[in-house]
Amino acid sequence: MTFDLVIKNGTVVDPSQALHAKRDIAIAGGRIVAVEERVSDNDTHDVIEADGLLVLPGLVDLHVHVWWGVAHLAIDADAHSLSRGATTIVDAGSAGANTMAGFRRYVIDRVGARTLAFLHISGMGQLDNEIGELEDIRWARVDKAVDAAKLHPDVIVGVKVRLTEGIVGKNDLVALDRAIEAADYLAKPVMIHIGGTSHDIEEILGKLRGGDIVTHSFTANPPGIVTDAGKVVAAAIEARARGVVFDVGHGAGSFGFRVAEAAMEQGFMPATVSSDVHRYNVRGPVYDLATTLSKFLHLGLPLDEVVRLATSAPAQAVGRGDQFGTLKVGAEADVSVMRIEEGKFKFTDAPGDVRIGDRLLVPVVTLRAGRRHAPTYSVHPDLLDHNHPSS
Repeated sequence: MTFDLVIKNGTVVDPSQALHAKRDIAIAGGRIVAVEERVSDNDTHDVIEADGLLVLPGLVDLHVHVWWGVAHLAIDADAHSLSRGATTIVDAGSAGANTMAGFRRYVIDRVGARTLAFLHISGMGQLDNEIGELEDIRWARVDKAVDAAKLHPDVIVGVKVRLTEGIVGKNDLVALDRAIEAADYLAKPVMIHIGGTSHDIEEILGKLRGGDIVTHSFTANPPGIVTDAGKVVAAAIEARARGVVFDVGHGAGSFGFRVAEAAMEQGFMPATVSSDVHRYNVRGPVYDLATTLSKFLHLGLPLDEVVRLATSAPAQAVGRGDQFGTLKVGAEADVSVMRIEEGKFKFTDAPGDVRIGDRLLVPVVTLRAGRRHAPTYSVHPDLLDHNHPSS
């Protein structure tokens, strides 16, 4: 058999197969056809030499905003996904029932990255940065959301609701109830955005079902899952026990090192790591998913676990674990080839706290269905810590 492309001599890290070893990967027809210790160079039209590099399943970013030109916070999809190692992205509520058809036609069906979506329970989605999409609760119409989702069952993976008071006013519990009602009709999860809610986190978490997703889990904006005394609230532990997924969703205002450190010290680990990359954080502090993952390497998670949290774990969270987030033979050839750069890197959280890390995941080349995409840059200059030069 003649292959379209072979990735040679890379260190393959694929948690979906409990695989961490030197392997060659052969690709044909946009799919992975072999993962072996050696694949002949003579049987391929193209070779990526990956000696000294990591070969990962294409990264899956569970929380992005890419309804460019409509949602106020959205950015171009491919420039900040395929060009930064993520082959599958999930837009977290940029579109609602009123705008989903346009999002499908003008973004999802046109970009190179596999693009899925949580449909916002607000019909307008996220149009404006100053007027909250659920300050007028009439925008939260269950029937409209269900009808829109049924028109796009292949790309809508759940229902989104943002519960911060500046977005929803005092309507957080009503909005959550309506989002859950719509999600029940669709047999899909709800993704909730926490931090700055008018009601207690215990009351909010108590409503969630197994499989629902809490994004911004490590927000420093109270009420969150960690108390002022540094303790994980019992409601979060109980929610996790019944299958609620706690996602990072870094964002411009929703990840705090101190919160993450406190939670992780108590054994409360993230279930998935996402970037929440958008126009207000793409030039820092988020940059991209790879940088967000590097922060969790710094926080002490092993490489294999960090990879799992951005590949097979988010794929399973949206019910697509058999479709992506894996390098198994037969899977679509979505691959992130990366290197670990060593040095001193300035990692900044949403409140502005800084940690100096010594490892940074850097995209080298990304394959989406077997097609190459080059990174837009290597190491963002703002990540370089000039006050702590490498030894």
